[in-house]
Amino acid sequence: MKTIIKFDFPILTGSISTAKSQCGKQNCVCKAKKPKLHGTYYRWTGMIAGRRTTKTISEEVAYECKKRMARYRNLKKQIDLLVEQALRNAPWK
Repeated sequence: MKTIIKFDFPILTGSISTAKSQCGKQNCVCKAKKPKLHGTYYRWTGMIAGRRTTKTISEEVAYECKKRMARYRNLKKQIDLLVEQALRNAPWK
């Protein structure tokens, strides 16, 4: 049986990227000699169920994702320090 740990603060792995792009319309300004691309589009990329996944998100959601990713990195650093300390105090010394 899996134990589920609940946090008071949400965390998230992955990364946020931005992109601009061209559309499919032939006479659009995004296809001009000096193109004016559409966007900026925000994208989250990470793993879901073992598969790399990308989701297009809003700027507001991207900001929230960045906060959650920072929390995850901080938590991971704390866990790494706990493991390091546990190894220094391992019972085989």
